[in-house]
Amino acid sequence: MSDELMLALGRLEGKVDSLISRQTVLDEEMRKFDARLRSVEQSRSWLLGVAGVLGALASVFIQWASK
Repeated sequence: MSDELMLALGRLEGKVDSLISRQTVLDEEMRKFDARLRSVEQSRSWLLGVAGVLGALASVFIQWASK
């Protein structure tokens, strides 16, 4: 029975090692995804800010031109 126990323990150890290595890969993929998403969010906020400023300037110009 000791041999069977050692074999089962070896299988468990192999599975745990596999899970740890897969988790490392997933962590790296998540970091890359987070960086890409952050870049998209920042560029979108910049674009919305520019659109807001242009809208305000257009409003001021239209009010000035209608006088």
